[in-house]
Amino acid sequence: MVHGRTSGTRTEAPAGRPSPYLGGPRTVAGQVFLLQVVVAVLLIAAGVVALAFQARYDGERDARDRSLAAAESFANAPGTARALASGDPTGALQPFVRQAGRNSGVDFISVMEPDGTRIADTDPGLIGERAEDVGRAAAGESFTDIFTGPPNDAARAVVPVTGPDGAVVGLVGAGFRIANVGEAVADRLPVFLGSGAVALALATASSALVSRRLRRQTRGLEPAEMTRMYEHHHAVLHAVREGVLIIGGDGRLMLANDEARRLLELPADAEGRHVTEAGMEPAVAGLLASGRSVTDEVVMAGDRLLAVSTRPTAPTAGPRARR
Repeated sequence: MVHGRTSGTRTEAPAGRPSPYLGGPRTVAGQVFLLQVVVAVLLIAAGVVALAFQARYDGERDARDRSLAAAESFANAPGTARALASGDPTGALQPFVRQAGRNSGVDFISVMEPDGTRIADTDPGLIGERAEDVGRAAAGESFTDIFTGPPNDAARAVVPVTGPDGAVVGLVGAGFRIANVGEAVADRLPVFLGSGAVALALATASSALVSRRLRRQTRGLEPAEMTRMYEHHHAVLHAVREGVLIIGGDGRLMLANDEARRLLELPADAEGRHVTEAGMEPAVAGLLASGRSVTDEVVMAGDRLLAVSTRPTAPTAGPRARR
């Protein structure tokens, strides 16, 4: 008569070992929590930086569009070309330049000769100085760019002023100082940082919940302890002289040790299949599938009589199983 009985086992954490918050960095749960937080911090930081760059890009694009609208409006005004052809273009244009600067909201407006010499400007101190890199407008092409250089780095637009014959008689430039564009972006940074902080708090909270659940499932064990436990259980399971089967709550064979395979003549692919389809004798399969708890019940398996004991177990994690 061959016996095939097992009993449920329960593994306790080593006595006296501390149980740190969320498993501590040495436990599996603690390592998972730390990894999740690090990944969340990196992703959120990258997101905030990307938003800041996008906000700056959008701010510069908006500044260039508004600058172009202001410059075209002033250049196409009916009196601009006539004032440039008058005997005193500075006197004729300077009052209108100041008013246009206030009304349009741009930081500066300049009216220039085709060579870039300023005739009128919202900053009277710049009158007579030459603006740089305006050749495209002098050739009849309106453009916008990010200008770097004196008097200020700026997002600007330069538009040609044409006479009745279509010839370029002057230029109009308008724009925003880059410093002011940067201040607009800086005003939005608290929103970005606040959103990032909220996202990090939510990510940390969710990671903490996952880590607490994982700690319960692993009983707060360190990876090395889990490895040693697995090796110990594996060695004991396959060294015992009794056949041991572990069956999941769905009736599938989860594990069979060497002796059980020999006694029941199980095929190599039996694990993972339902007990009624795992190649067992019908009497044995029926008993195991029934879920009944029995002790030393004698069952015929081929030419052998087996004394079978079954016990339900309820692990701390996973489905109920029968052994």
